[in-house]
Amino acid sequence: MDSNDLQRLAGHLEKYGLQVTVDDSAMRLNVTNPLNSRLTEEILTNGDQYVTGFDHAIGEHGHEQACAERISGMFAAGTPATAAPTEPANRPPAEARR
Repeated sequence: MDSNDLQRLAGHLEKYGLQVTVDDSAMRLNVTNPLNSRLTEEILTNGDQYVTGFDHAIGEHGHEQACAERISGMFAAGTPATAAPTEPANRPPAEARR
């Protein structure tokens, strides 16, 4: 497992509307729900497994999409098609309100 695998997992998680910070040197992701910044989870690598900071197994290397589905379920993030927007949809941009 290498940092490309972490980047691939991060990309899948971002499709669910989650914010992801990648720490390549520590082989770790920090995942946050942008709708509530207190909902955050550390995802680590342990051999060929992805695990949470509490050592809860998420899935195996090579199955990043399935791992992203499991992680998004922990955040109740929905699916990529139904992920909540991170910006208010009912407000025009600041320039348009002037």
